[in-house]
Amino acid sequence: MKKMGMEQPFVAGSLTKIYRKCGNPNCRCAAKGGQKHSAHLLTTKVKGKSKAIYVPVDMVEDVRKWCSNYSDVKDEIKIISGYCEQLIKMHVKDMRMRSAKQKDKVSGKREADD
Repeated sequence: MKKMGMEQPFVAGSLTKIYRKCGNPNCRCAAKGGQKHSAHLLTTKVKGKSKAIYVPVDMVEDVRKWCSNYSDVKDEIKIISGYCEQLIKMHVKDMRMRSAKQKDKVSGKREADD
């Protein structure tokens, strides 16, 4: 991360909160209309398929911040990528101008030789 200039961890994905039954038949969630348990999941895509990772309660705020950090990193990468695209376009334009100048010099010499 330091190599990228990042000092904070980041993670690709979204933090989601779900509600579900625990599976214990004696629990309040098992009753019809009973209050379900909440849980947090980090959802990501791996090879085009959704993947969910359970996030423990004590890590929820950290993971939320990491997701936000990833968003910031993506934004910065887009900006840097845009600069690099501009450099490529400027280089191509410069090369075309140089090529045109060289052609002008060559054609000018040919006319002088005639």
